Amino acid sequence: MYDFIIIGAGYGGLTAASLLAKSNKKVLVLESHYSIGGCAGYYKREGVLFDVGATTLSGFDYNGPLDRIEKELNFQLKKKRIDPGMVINFKGKKILRYRNLQKWIEELNKHFPGINHEKIWSRIEHVSEKAWGLLSEVPLFPPASFNDLFSFINKNTGDYLKLLPGLLTSFKSGLPKEARNHEDYIQFLDQILMITAQEKSDRVPYLLAALGLNYPKDTFYSYGGMTSMAHEIEKKIKGYEGELKKRRKVFCIEKNDSDIFIIKAEFNKKTEVYKSKNIISNIPIWNFTEICSGNFKNKMNKISKKYNKSWGAMTYYFSVKFKKDLESLYYQVHSNELKKFIDSESLFFSFSARDDLTRCKDGFQAVTVSTHISIDAFKKQNFYEDNKAKIKTFEKIVLSTFQKSFNEFEILDVGKGEVGTPATFEKYTNRFEGRVGGIPHILDYYPFSYPKNSTPDPNIFLVGDTVFPGQGVVGVISGAFSLVYRILKK
Repeated sequence: MYDFIIIGAGYGGLTAASLLAKSNKKVLVLESHYSIGGCAGYYKREGVLFDVGATTLSGFDYNGPLDRIEKELNFQLKKKRIDPGMVINFKGKKILRYRNLQKWIEELNKHFPGINHEKIWSRIEHVSEKAWGLLSEVPLFPPASFNDLFSFINKNTGDYLKLLPGLLTSFKSGLPKEARNHEDYIQFLDQILMITAQEKSDRVPYLLAALGLNYPKDTFYSYGGMTSMAHEIEKKIKGYEGELKKRRKVFCIEKNDSDIFIIKAEFNKKTEVYKSKNIISNIPIWNFTEICSGNFKNKMNKISKKYNKSWGAMTYYFSVKFKKDLESLYYQVHSNELKKFIDSESLFFSFSARDDLTRCKDGFQAVTVSTHISIDAFKKQNFYEDNKAKIKTFEKIVLSTFQKSFNEFEILDVGKGEVGTPATFEKYTNRFEGRVGGIPHILDYYPFSYPKNSTPDPNIFLVGDTVFPGQGVVGVISGAFSLVYRILKK
């Protein structure tokens, strides 16, 4: 009998498990895959280790979630800060996202004159700092019940109340007129937000957009790939006498007459049965609904159907050898050709560090390229039918964009590449319809309708990228802190 069984060993589930195990709870993590990390996982081809989905770490500034988990569990990830945190190739401009605010403002003034960038970005920095403070000091945000409102009462209540209007208005509406009406500037901002908030500036609440736009300022590279931190957390779970079992695909959750959960998982074509007092789901809410039972399943089905706005990803993986060093390890490249093909406006190139020999050798760097595709468009284009011509077209667009954008660094050699689609993510991560990136931060879901970590059953909880605050490793770790606070407070 366990106190908590956590379904899914993504960063949200691992963080929740480690914090609960540290608090002397008996925990078990069940992971369907042979490796941990979820969408921040990896795969290997011909000795090259590729990050599958998530490729950047952020959340070390302002006592952020990643800084907190390192301190809470007492480990130190091998990492390095990347500055500029991102380079954006946009309509012939090369825009370097510097960490230093003044350098960043000077860069923006050079490329987008006539806009009060100092006013805009000083406010973004201020709101970001206050927002991370809110999420660390007021974990039950946004409130799931009237009782949660009491968690807001502390010495900083006045400051936090000033942030709440940022959940009610879009980022674009909060910009000065000259910025709102600058078509190129809005397109530039929108594509950064597509990475960090999964939607554009006219639909993302100001508060969430500020966090998303400030994300590249706090960018780190993780040696060994994105799963390195996951493995550090796994060690801590086991050190606190928690358990983690891989290749266990949970297919049924039931509750017996004694209010004990019976969890059934498939392993080597056999069924294993586990018992627990509580359940934490780290899998997407649509997947979780499928394995629930009874009246609770009906309730979760109603909840999950509210959130059908989500994205898939088209990805490309290859290796490259340059003669010259890159300015950054992360590049966003705008592409008109891509927009005509799948109505996506940019490609995000992530490179392994040249000195990270755990991922690539002989001077090569592993490259993960990704872009959004709507699940509806994916279905309509018959990618599910393994349309090789369209997959080949995507590959050509990626490689031609790469050659044009990175030729200045003198490309010496390019390794064989592979394409990933939503069908790939669905097959290997079991995510419903291959949806990735969580649920977009849009005004429709705020201030109080974005999925929360509580459920209609007081002993079933949610964590991961389909629960607030979602979005990347930083979001799901923040959500795990919030969840464990709720559980232990209870």
